[in-house]
Amino acid sequence: MPMTITLSKEDRVKKMVRSIMQDYTNATSIACIFVDIQGKERSSKYNFTKFCHFMRSIPEFRSKCYQCDLCGGLETFKNRSCCPYRCHAGLVDFSIPVVCENQLHGFIVSGQMISDDMRIPNLQAQTPWQTDSQAFKYFRAVPQYRYEEIMSASRVLNTLTACYFPYAQTSEALSYETPTIGGKTSDDGELSHITRPEIRKTVMYIKEHLSCNLSLRTIADEVFLSESYLSKLFKQEMNMNLMQYINQCRVREGEKILASSHESVDAISRRLGYHRTSYFCKIFKQYTGETPHAYRKKYAL
Repeated sequence: MPMTITLSKEDRVKKMVRSIMQDYTNATSIACIFVDIQGKERSSKYNFTKFCHFMRSIPEFRSKCYQCDLCGGLETFKNRSCCPYRCHAGLVDFSIPVVCENQLHGFIVSGQMISDDMRIPNLQAQTPWQTDSQAFKYFRAVPQYRYEEIMSASRVLNTLTACYFPYAQTSEALSYETPTIGGKTSDDGELSHITRPEIRKTVMYIKEHLSCNLSLRTIADEVFLSESYLSKLFKQEMNMNLMQYINQCRVREGEKILASSHESVDAISRRLGYHRTSYFCKIFKQYTGETPHAYRKKYAL
């Protein structure tokens, strides 16, 4: 009679996580690693950059890497929102929790990218590694990604994870909202009132791309509708046209940033996709009745 070997739950989790990361890195070539709930490495280093290999070879930097992996994972798990963040070395990462049978086993941390997108917050104080010539050489070889590409990668990893751990996570388990300086926002109330899936997808796309040059054509291409049909459906569902909604979303985001940061109005304007600050100020006053400067003075914490 053949002998049967039964794996422990921890070994089964590690085996499934290994399969997830192999598929993910083969498909995307983006680095990832599995860490436990203390941030300690529990897997091989998949597609690690030379820069991150170097940083983790130095005990002082390695401990900060562990802290970033842990904090990033816990933030995602706590807020149920997958948002990219900058680690102590300035690279962009994101984290997907691994939950099996109602037990949190750790996090798959992916990234090791460069992005200058201002929506990505710093997780910890930056480490002064730039004086090390070897580190600087490796850093210059780190791949650059756009914000949209980073968010797409995080969705791919979350979907793969959901396939192996279906009862703990689904592809909709983590929200993907544009990060704000003032904290996470919730769009659940608004989305719950939208009956058409095409318009729901349109709204989510707009909220995730507020800094981009949003147009009827680009959005229609994204949701696979003609421009005229999308315009008609959107007006019926939302009681306003597409551009009015885009401006409304940008103004709401502007209100949060003005009230919770010292970022200049010029920088906020660019961050929200406006090429001219004067036009942002005009739209802001049109929707709020106040200029951005007056709003900040009145509501800033």
